[in-house]
Amino acid sequence: MNTSQLPFFVKLAAILLSIVLVGYLVYIGQPLLSPLLFAFLFSMMLLPVNRVLEKIHVPRSLAVLISIVLFIAVLLAVLYFVASQVRVMAGDWPALQQQLNITLQQLQEWLHEHLHMKIQSREDLIQIATQNISSSAIIGHTVVSISTTLLFIIFIPIYMFLLLYYRRLLTRFLMQLFKEPHRPQVHATLRQIERVVKRYVLGLLMEIVAIAILLGSIFWILGIPYAWLLAVITAILNIIPYVGIYSSLVLCTLITFASGSISKTLALVITMVAVHTFDANFLMPRIVGSQVKINVLITIIGVVIGEMMWGIAGMFLAIPTIAIMKIVFDQIESMQAWSILLSDDTRPMQVKKINLRNSKK
Repeated sequence: MNTSQLPFFVKLAAILLSIVLVGYLVYIGQPLLSPLLFAFLFSMMLLPVNRVLEKIHVPRSLAVLISIVLFIAVLLAVLYFVASQVRVMAGDWPALQQQLNITLQQLQEWLHEHLHMKIQSREDLIQIATQNISSSAIIGHTVVSISTTLLFIIFIPIYMFLLLYYRRLLTRFLMQLFKEPHRPQVHATLRQIERVVKRYVLGLLMEIVAIAILLGSIFWILGIPYAWLLAVITAILNIIPYVGIYSSLVLCTLITFASGSISKTLALVITMVAVHTFDANFLMPRIVGSQVKINVLITIIGVVIGEMMWGIAGMFLAIPTIAIMKIVFDQIESMQAWSILLSDDTRPMQVKKINLRNSKK
């Protein structure tokens, strides 16, 4: 059957139905797909290390294990640093809580004085916040969340090991799915996906380190409390496009205001805005932007859809997933219109003009 002869509304209905079906499968498949995609991204990052070890005649299984152990060691070092900083902040928590209570009281008084809003006591606020929450619900939700997180953390290294160990088998499988004339194009597409994903992940890591060092140094010079903790949090959240920096700004502002002064809070806000401007216009285009050329509209929509479907994990995975889709769409002639929709190429389309006078003759 020639699908080009189908009516437009039939094609549109088929496309919409396919999108809804794929979206539903992705939504219900989060427990499998989410750790698998994270493992795929991390595996691409570790692939050069694994290849170097194999070139010096290290057995593949041992090479994969060594690369994963190195990755986990670096990750644990970062987590230890963050935990030590959080421990320091936890020791100052009573003072922070007192400052927050004073600030909340002053805010309520200002609202009552200028906007004539009713002031509620702390006990009333607590009662309103907890009237529909039962202890059993809290315990059940906590147990489910902890178990899900532990399974997520455990499965990622397992998937990483298997993906790196069986990468050649998976490549041969994908090649065998297509006929011989199309295999060179498939191989080129796979190499391009590997190159883009690897450079994108490494670029993100370079950006995280650069932002953390830059912000931490400035915060430390300005005497802002918990300087390096706030810098690391901001650098990690900054990898979520257009959303992470604002979330980090609100969080860091509240912590600094509760533990410092108004002048330090203003200095923190000005510093974060300046560093974000420098990052968005200099670091990001040169480190990450050159690898993933996706327009801002699709980026924001992708991040929002990722959060709706998979939460925070979906926000992290949205951009590399869209980048992979764009690479695949580029290689399929019938899907190149979707590739144009994802790209950031804003040049006007060249349309051949028709001479109406000659056409009438």
